[in-house]
Amino acid sequence: MNYVDLPHNKKLNLLNEHDGDWENLEQSKWCLHCSQSFTGLATRVWKDDDGRLWLECGTPGCDGSPIDWAPYPWWDDTHPATIEYLKKNPRTENGPGFLDDEFDEDEGEDGKRG
Repeated sequence: MNYVDLPHNKKLNLLNEHDGDWENLEQSKWCLHCSQSFTGLATRVWKDDDGRLWLECGTPGCDGSPIDWAPYPWWDDTHPATIEYLKKNPRTENGPGFLDDEFDEDEGEDGKRG
């Protein structure tokens, strides 16, 4: 692969274009592919034969891409990274991360049936 170095502002723009919500390159994400945390600074960028830029997880040996990245391992409430994330961003009823135990598959997003 043809890995390239980008200026920090270009790398941040590329991360936001393909993964969204990167405030800075020091921010961490969790890779579902390798189960490791990495920063935007560590993220690798490579250029294909057509000149397109691609992103790769910053963990050595991992080829996870933005579809594999999450802000924290949200599926594991006992994971230290999830506990730390939830301390800073507590779940609230009907807020992000809230799981409705009374979910009705026949209800639409507006709460109406049909």
